[in-house]
Amino acid sequence: MTRRTFLIGATGLSVAVLAACTDEPPQPSPEPTPAPPAGPPRPAGVARSDWLGDSFSRGSTSYLPVGESTRLREELASPWRDRLFFAGEATSTDAPSTVHGALASGERAAAEILAVAAPGERVVIVGAGIAGAAAARLLVDDGPEGLEVIVLEARGRTGGRIHTIDGDAWPGPVELGAQWVRSIADHDLLERLVRVGVEVAIAETARGFDESGEPIALTRAEPASATLETVLLPVLQAARQAAEAVEPDVALATALALLRPWDGTPGPEGAPSEAQSIALALSGLVEPRLGAAMGELSTREGLDELPLGADNLVTGGWARLVDSLLDDVDVQLSSPVTGIAIGDDDVSVRLGVGDSFSADRVVLTAPLGVLQERGIDLELPAVKDSAIARLGVGAVETIWLRYDEPFWDEEAALWVLADPEAAVPLWVNLQAVTGEPVLVGVVAGSRAIGFGALDEGDAVTAALAGLARLAVERAPSGD
Repeated sequence: MTRRTFLIGATGLSVAVLAACTDEPPQPSPEPTPAPPAGPPRPAGVARSDWLGDSFSRGSTSYLPVGESTRLREELASPWRDRLFFAGEATSTDAPSTVHGALASGERAAAEILAVAAPGERVVIVGAGIAGAAAARLLVDDGPEGLEVIVLEARGRTGGRIHTIDGDAWPGPVELGAQWVRSIADHDLLERLVRVGVEVAIAETARGFDESGEPIALTRAEPASATLETVLLPVLQAARQAAEAVEPDVALATALALLRPWDGTPGPEGAPSEAQSIALALSGLVEPRLGAAMGELSTREGLDELPLGADNLVTGGWARLVDSLLDDVDVQLSSPVTGIAIGDDDVSVRLGVGDSFSADRVVLTAPLGVLQERGIDLELPAVKDSAIARLGVGAVETIWLRYDEPFWDEEAALWVLADPEAAVPLWVNLQAVTGEPVLVGVVAGSRAIGFGALDEGDAVTAALAGLARLAVERAPSGD
């Protein structure tokens, strides 16, 4: 019995008791009051992320606010005095907010060091996420003779915003951070995962739902190429064209408002209406992939950074890739860096426990949110400080619900709810992908702030409220 059902039942009982104490007997109602619908059961297991609250991340992604361009990322990525080098997804101009973008940035920073490093130098890498791991691997393998590489990681684990949990309580690895591999034609990340034995599954079959929980066709058998992106991207393109006719750049929320009045007429073959497409595009594409608030995201430049491509879901544990890159590398965990001082001939790296390292070069992979909050004492040139301050920090949180057996019959791998008020508008149905009764809710953008503030019990209750509209008795879908 859910908390809501219990309260309704208690209220009905109280009314009956009060009625029995009156002088007149209660009159029967003309029609019996229907019993409240049974909601989804409480899960047997819960796991959730909190990247906004994590002092070593302070956010999940980065994005371009209104009026900004990729020049900010270039300024952040450029080395300073050939001593301090920068890596991480926020420094990527080709694929920000993605694992492959972060990985490539680490290799780019390592290549910059290899161009200037002398034999016997010491390189300190701040952060053992995918960017730091990639930089370490290249430096160890290709560095000059005697090059010493040390990785300092603030957490008690490696991976950074890749956070894989393995345990007997779950039927498979739980990914509280990165989950997807997209744009596979532009990089070799999928091949790298396969080489280290990480399983990946395609999860493209999607189902949309309106505010009442009625299904909306998102992908169809014809044309065969129809995907979540091809159905929903046109409304974003229309918003961009409308915005460009008015201003050089506006927030995406403003651009979408320019399309009003939104047409509520359903599209052909059960496709979503324009109004539904807008809600679904935000919940299913823009927010979970960029983590941006729609009132701040640049329509002109920000949408260009939207990761596109087939939804390849990592099911075999992202952490294996990080571990393979850090094999035989000197990694010191629980070693938060609190300050970096650049000298003429070396770099001093200060740790939270009071110790310090002297290095010839440093690779800094701290997330943008940490840099914005001055989590590391660091004097930078004004152009870098400006880039850090002006880039946007995005939020993407996940909540994993494990069941002993599925209570749903929906076969689509992705469920998207066209409801701006839904606490959790996007769900990954692992039952359709791995055969395990696990649902993964994705909350992003401004919604993630409020959701992250909830304790676990209230977060589950909020998540189940949306599921109550989706997981109803209906014939299995056949997209």
